[in-house]
Amino acid sequence: MSYVTAEQRVQNDYLSALQAGNFTPPSFPLSSLNIILLIGWLMVCQSVSESSFQRGRWIVFIAIAFSSIWNLLFVRAPGVTGSIGTGLNSVLCTVMAVNFLLLHDPRSFKRLILRPQQRMNSTNGQINQKQLADGNEAKEHIRSKQAGKRYHNMQNRPGLEWEPMPRETLRRLAWVFDLITCFRGVHWSWKSPPPSSHPLLLSNVSLGQTTTLFRNLSRFLIGYIVLDAVKSLMIADLYFTHYPIRTPPPHIARYIASPLGLYTYRMLLATLGGYSAIDLEYSTTVLLQVNILGPNILGLNASPATFPPIWGSPHAILRKGLRGFWGDTWHQMLRMHFVSIGDAIAQGLLRNVHVNSNSRQDKVKETDRHNQSSAEAAIRVVVVFLLSGVLHACGSYTLLGSSRPSVSFLFFALQPFGMAIQSTCSYLFCSSQLFFSLGRYQLHVRQISNFFFTILWLWAFAGLFADDLTSGGMWMFEPVPVSFFRGLGFSEDRRFWCW
Repeated sequence: MSYVTAEQRVQNDYLSALQAGNFTPPSFPLSSLNIILLIGWLMVCQSVSESSFQRGRWIVFIAIAFSSIWNLLFVRAPGVTGSIGTGLNSVLCTVMAVNFLLLHDPRSFKRLILRPQQRMNSTNGQINQKQLADGNEAKEHIRSKQAGKRYHNMQNRPGLEWEPMPRETLRRLAWVFDLITCFRGVHWSWKSPPPSSHPLLLSNVSLGQTTTLFRNLSRFLIGYIVLDAVKSLMIADLYFTHYPIRTPPPHIARYIASPLGLYTYRMLLATLGGYSAIDLEYSTTVLLQVNILGPNILGLNASPATFPPIWGSPHAILRKGLRGFWGDTWHQMLRMHFVSIGDAIAQGLLRNVHVNSNSRQDKVKETDRHNQSSAEAAIRVVVVFLLSGVLHACGSYTLLGSSRPSVSFLFFALQPFGMAIQSTCSYLFCSSQLFFSLGRYQLHVRQISNFFFTILWLWAFAGLFADDLTSGGMWMFEPVPVSFFRGLGFSEDRRFWCW
C-alpha cells in the first residue's frame, strides 16, 4: 500500500465514523468550553469576593473537567494533529485547572515584564528618589560620578519588574493568555508574594533580534531538514504508515536482517522523529517571537532569556542514569505543572505521618527529615510520570486508528520502577568490595554502567510506546509544509507541498 493510499484510508475511516455517529467533529464554542471557562475564571476571579472565589473555583473546575471528559469521549478532529490535540488539550486544561483553581491562588501570581524606560537629569547628573530606590541604578550613578561622566539617558538599559494581575481588561487578558501558554513559567512566580524588585538588567533584550538571528535561523533550518529526512525514511517503511509489521522495508532488507536489528532501527528513527519534531516546534517559536515579532510587540516574551535550552546535557545520563535522562536531558516542557501537583500529593500523603510523630512527642531527627524528604521526592517522581502517562494515553486514545492507550501509559508508569532498580543496583555495587578494588576507575565504571542501563532500559520498553503510536496512525502526521526530499524524488511520495 502506498503512502497516499494510507492517508486516504485514514480519511475514509474518519468520515465513516462520523456517519455512524461514533463521535462528533469539533465545534466552537462547545469543544473549546474547557479553555474558555479557564480563561473566563482567571479574568473575573480578581473581581469577586473571597467567599464567591472559594465556592466558584470548585464549580468552574468541575465544569472544566466535565468539558474535557466530554471532548475526550465524543469529539474527534480530522487529521493527526487535530485528533491527538483533542486528547492532549483535554488533559492539559484539566492539569492547569488543578494548579490555577485548586492548588494556587492566581490572584497572587506575578510575572516579570520590561520596566518602563527611565531617564536621568542631563544637567546635574542627579537621579530622583524613585531611581535611588533601585540599588542597581544608584550604584551606576555613583560609579559615573566618580568617573566624571554624565548620564544623559538610560533608554538602552531595560530592567525588570514584577507585574501582578492587572485591573485593566485588555492588559489582564494578555496577562492571562501569557500565564496559560507559558508552560515552563520562566518569567512567572507562583509564590506569594514575589520580590518587590528584580536586580537583573537585561541589556541583551534590545540586541536579541540581531545577535540571535543567525543562531535561531540556522537551528530552525537544520531541524527542518532533519525532520523532512526522517519523515521521508518513515514513508518508505510500512511500520510507520499505520501497519506495525515485523518485516524490514526493501531499502534496508539487505543491511538489517535480524528482528533485533530491525527493532533497533525503528526505535532510533521514531526517537529521532519525536526529538526533531519537538525541537523544530520550539525553534520555530523562538524564531517567531524573538527575531520576527521582537520585544517591541511582545516585551519580555521576545527576550532570549525567556527561552532557555529545551534539552539538557547528555552528560546527565552518565552522572544519574535513567533519572538524569528524564530529569535533565529530555525536554521539561510541562515539568512545572506536573511537579506542582506531585508536591501537593506528596505533602498530603505525608502530612498524617508528620502529625502522628508530633502526637507521640518524638524528637524529629535529621535522619527522619531526610527520610521524609526522600519519600516526598519519590512520590513526586511517581506522580509526574503517572500524569505524563495519562497525557500521552489520552493523546493516543483520540487518535483515529486502533490505538492501545494503556500501553502508552504503561511505558511512562514503568520509568520510576526503572529508576528504583538502577538506584538499588548502584547502591549494592558501590557497597561491594569489587567497587573499592577499582581504585581510580570507580567513576568511569559508574558512568559506563549508568549509560548502558539507561540505553538498554529505554530500548527494551520504547517499543510499547512506538507500537501504540503506529497503531493509532501518529506517524502519518505531516510535520513540514514543503518537503525537499520528497519533491526531489528521494521518496515514493513525490510531493513538494504536503499540507
